[in-house]
Amino acid sequence: MHRFDELNRALAENRVDEARELCRGLLLDEPDNVDLLTLSGALARLRGATEEALESFSRAAQLDPAQAELNNNLGVVLEDLGRYEEAAGRYRRALELKPDYPEALGNLGNALLKLERYDEAVARFCDAIALDPGYTSAYYHLGHALRAQGEWEGAARCYHKVVELQPDHLKGWVNLGGSLLALNRFDDALSVLRVALDLDPESVDAHWNLALTLLVAGDYREGWREYQWRLKDPAGNFAAEFLGRPMWDGAPLAGRTLLVRAEQGFGDAIQFFRYAQLLARRGERVVLECRRELLALFAAQGEEIALFAAGDPPPEFDTFVYLMSLPHLLGTTLQDIPPQSPPLRTDPVRGARWRDLVPPGGELKVGVVWAGSAGYKRDRYRSLPAGALAPLSSLPGVTLYNLQLGARPDDLAALRGGGKLVDLTGEIGDFADTAAFLDRLDLVVSVDTAVAHLAAAMGKPVHLLLPFSCDWRWLYGRSDSPWYESVTLHRQEAPGQWQPVAEAVARGIVSTTAAAGEDPNLLFREANRLRGAGDLRGAIERYRALLARLPDCAEIYNNLGLALQDQGLSAEAEASYRRALELKPHLADAYNNLGTLLVGRAEHDAAEPLFRRAVELNPDYLPAYVNLGACLQVLEEPAQAVELYRRAIALDPGYFEARINLGTAYQDLMQPRRAIDTYEELLRLAPEHPEAHWNLALSLLSVGEFERGWREYEWRLAGCEPELALPVWRGEELSGRTILLQCEQGLGDTLQFIRYAPLVAQRGAKVVLRCQMAGLKPLLSRVPGVAAVCAPGDELPPCDCQVQLLSLPHLFGTTLEQMPPWHPYLFPEERRATLWSLMLDEGRTLKVGLVWRGGPLPRNRACPFQEFAPLADMSGVLFYSLQLGEAPDPGILPAVDLAAQIKDFGDTAAILAGLDLLITVDTAAAHLAGGMGLPVWLLLPYSCDWRWFAEREDSPWYPTMRIFRQRHPGDWPGVMGRIRGALAERLSCQ
Repeated sequence: MHRFDELNRALAENRVDEARELCRGLLLDEPDNVDLLTLSGALARLRGATEEALESFSRAAQLDPAQAELNNNLGVVLEDLGRYEEAAGRYRRALELKPDYPEALGNLGNALLKLERYDEAVARFCDAIALDPGYTSAYYHLGHALRAQGEWEGAARCYHKVVELQPDHLKGWVNLGGSLLALNRFDDALSVLRVALDLDPESVDAHWNLALTLLVAGDYREGWREYQWRLKDPAGNFAAEFLGRPMWDGAPLAGRTLLVRAEQGFGDAIQFFRYAQLLARRGERVVLECRRELLALFAAQGEEIALFAAGDPPPEFDTFVYLMSLPHLLGTTLQDIPPQSPPLRTDPVRGARWRDLVPPGGELKVGVVWAGSAGYKRDRYRSLPAGALAPLSSLPGVTLYNLQLGARPDDLAALRGGGKLVDLTGEIGDFADTAAFLDRLDLVVSVDTAVAHLAAAMGKPVHLLLPFSCDWRWLYGRSDSPWYESVTLHRQEAPGQWQPVAEAVARGIVSTTAAAGEDPNLLFREANRLRGAGDLRGAIERYRALLARLPDCAEIYNNLGLALQDQGLSAEAEASYRRALELKPHLADAYNNLGTLLVGRAEHDAAEPLFRRAVELNPDYLPAYVNLGACLQVLEEPAQAVELYRRAIALDPGYFEARINLGTAYQDLMQPRRAIDTYEELLRLAPEHPEAHWNLALSLLSVGEFERGWREYEWRLAGCEPELALPVWRGEELSGRTILLQCEQGLGDTLQFIRYAPLVAQRGAKVVLRCQMAGLKPLLSRVPGVAAVCAPGDELPPCDCQVQLLSLPHLFGTTLEQMPPWHPYLFPEERRATLWSLMLDEGRTLKVGLVWRGGPLPRNRACPFQEFAPLADMSGVLFYSLQLGEAPDPGILPAVDLAAQIKDFGDTAAILAGLDLLITVDTAAAHLAGGMGLPVWLLLPYSCDWRWFAEREDSPWYPTMRIFRQRHPGDWPGVMGRIRGALAERLSCQ
């Protein structure tokens, strides 16, 4: 047997220890065998014997210094030992010997990354990728380097490439999720992190990132549960037992003493101290561990809580918990965060001393903090240069007080600028001193530090400066905090941009100083003016400044809610309206405004009683009548809505909005002729009212009066200038010209009216189509007569003229008697259709597709899936779900869910081609099946939509369509009964 055969067999069979012994024996005979030394080094590194590996690789490199791989291997071991400079030297030597060596380039990048030479690291990773575009590790570590530089978008792209190349790369998914979180792309982050957890349900890092994402998005129930995974992090030093006592699981304490253990930073301890107070006030025996600097502060609160400093022996206790597990164990949600009430107070003795240091009166006293702890790994994002706050020092009537411990003289000089700055930080010994100091100030401007938490917990007004990436403590999309009532949040609008944040803070301080001396009525009017002018930030600052002086004024809270709602801050606006109603339960305007906010969130059931209350309180309040009526229409109570609109019109015959809504209510009642009369009466009062013409068009079309209806339909374009500077086609000769058809309104409208494209082409035109989304392009490009299809972002070819797609029925003189000749005009891609036909082949089974909900449809147009239950026991029918965004419930109706395989309308068309029938509500899928000439049964509410007329069970637009309409509002059971009968009839004919 050859002397190396046994070694090779041991290596092939992964018998590492045996291979090591064989290799050692062979080296006794051949101590200068480079291959054996290299193998010995690799085996030593494999079992963690790094020094032994270094010795073997070093010896091999001495014997064969011109071998690039040996220098690379030696660099890897030196890197394992933390000798990064030496490792980098070896990698460079390897590259001198072998310039096209991607692994050495990647390893050099890693060493430079650990040396924090990020630019050089990025360059080396890019060089490695240029040599090997599939080099997963280089992309992964390039992501790390970009992340270290704050280039989160680039990092996310790198990690995305990692998981594209290696879908089971757990850390790639985890880091991709973390990068998306830093970019405030929370939905994407959640999806990615759940993929990571599918790969490894026990990944602590994935759970941790998931927790942060859920918490910042306000999903506290799941977020706090996921936050518990930090306790499983080996690097966290979280013990399952403490001095032999078990960890508390939230069960009743029943007289046992609970020790609450300190964790994380000072700010976290201050923020969550309220939970120890909450337990103590419930009568539980609580021992709280905290860092020594916080002892005096917490002791000054006078709670029945035993305190001890971390590192000291604790008092007797029975069970323990980590401080930041309490929100989970006590079931905290966003709606029931325990308030810091009463606010933290100062020690009386220290308070007296600081009264002498900071006397009362004088200018507005503003404390400032511009940097957090340098030890925090993301401090570079949350801290800013002291000079960035210098504009505050020159504000009239303001004196700045430094709260930044250890501030450098040049920072103080930069902050002082040309204004006043007082530095008393030398007098601060611990947080009790800081609290006493803060008590003497009027407000605090701070980055995200413990001082900000302390000031906020004391109820002191705080302007908090936040970076672009959201920290979970401050949530997302808010300018207030549910943890601290006195905090105003100022966020970067783009990473690194502190100047706009500082300017916003300055405006807030100016509002405060102005509010202190200005007539409140003048300030209120100015805030209202700013809101009307669209300066929502300025308006909000002034409303809040007014509330600092008039905290019980309901009208200010109401108008603040309007400004917050206009800014898209729904949760804050709701809280403001509800506070207004607490202060003034008879404020009709606040009921109406809160109702409109809930309607915007599709919470019509909750909004209805609010509108009713507004009308009860103020019977002349016209907007409330219209809002209540519109709400009732959504709730399928159009008859009640009609009465409300009539009352509003009786109060003010010139209130045109009520007349418009009255017409729509008649449409909902299947009374289109009354709707027509209503709109014609309005037009006698206001002949040029575009909305009245538009609604009149819809009613006329719904009764088949196409000639006049299409003419009125053109009023939708009133006042709208064409986006492109092209002549608008009015029906003239087109021979040899290129025309752009502009798709408009919903996707269903595009699929319905693209049938006119062949007619335009027959006029001799080259037809270019501009559609709403890229997912439509494959389907629309196969429409006869269409030469090119462009989606948003695509470059348009040169065109001679343009026309809106839904103007074509008018231009072609469409009437019920003169409809476009019927031919199928939507076609699937043949290869995809063939594949789906094979996949869906079930012999003689009737294959039926289902769609029960559209996108932002009116609620009455969606058919709840449970309504399909009467079809569940029908034999000979196999149901397929084409519903996106909602899975079918097999307990109601078994259906094969195809949603995950639908990427665009081309997929939907291919699937439909393999089905026998589609049953759908009024969505784009109905138009797609109709345009393909496939059997489609349309489920309609009790309402008159112009596309489907008022009293027909067929459609002149789609010969293969059959309409099943409710016979009264909410009559889905009646519809399903007729669907079941029609299916049974169809089965009997097979």
